[in-house]
Amino acid sequence: MEKNTSSATKKEIERFHAWLATEDPLCIATHLYVDADAVFSAALLSVLKPDAQVLFVSADSEIEDARTLAVDLSNGKQSIKGLDVGSAFGLLVIGMKSIDKPLYRALRRWAHQLNLTDSGDGCRDAVVLAELVKAWRSLGLGDEGCFKRAKELVAGKIKTERFDTKQKQLAKSVKITNGIAVISNGSKVRAAHIFNQGAEILVRESEVGHSIMISKKLMKKGVKLTELTPLLEKKDWFVHPAGFIACHGSVKSPRDFRESGFNLQEIVRFVTTWLLSHVNSGLIKIHER
Repeated sequence: MEKNTSSATKKEIERFHAWLATEDPLCIATHLYVDADAVFSAALLSVLKPDAQVLFVSADSEIEDARTLAVDLSNGKQSIKGLDVGSAFGLLVIGMKSIDKPLYRALRRWAHQLNLTDSGDGCRDAVVLAELVKAWRSLGLGDEGCFKRAKELVAGKIKTERFDTKQKQLAKSVKITNGIAVISNGSKVRAAHIFNQGAEILVRESEVGHSIMISKKLMKKGVKLTELTPLLEKKDWFVHPAGFIACHGSVKSPRDFRESGFNLQEIVRFVTTWLLSHVNSGLIKIHER
């Protein structure tokens, strides 16, 4: 639970946890003509309890049934408003912190955003959840339509975080030699996770082609893959002008890695020589893991 949690917030979180622990059938209630807090709160509850019925009721409804949890409503002993937090959605996300850390991490920024906008404060985020609801309504979607869209976003956000958590663990098993990591077994690991393990260069061989990526640390030192352009362009590779990636094929433009002009060992060999030349010049240091 968050620091300095008010007694009202604690009671609402306990109410939420009690509802989560209740067996089906369950109901989720929120007000008619949903706003962002109402629809994303209901969506999160529906992701957690997929079989629960969703009800859209008058904002002054009193919800007393123990099998129903009302979000962004104020009346009744089964209602959650999250006033001290800033939003009902924010309260639900806080309530999940002790139960499901990946879910909490996935939604905490959205929760912070709704805590601001639902309290009337400004929000500088590029995509504001409240604006999404307005856009959906402009398309002619009603409460049910907005709810379905919000549920897709919440479910997708959570799934992405769970996948990212697995990727971080997988990255720890990737061997790094002379600052270079190689992935050729079809593993889907983000380059950022590999670089966080200490790699300076990531070489991939996959069903979409060959690629070389370098770390932000190298970029800041002025080391860029554009230095290899004369070698790579002869083999019809694309070298990004910013110098952080070079590839023969990608998910956006798949190619056969067997036609890249190099085998995997050859790529590792020339990027190792290239990287070590910068190490020997004293420009950078690499760390074995």
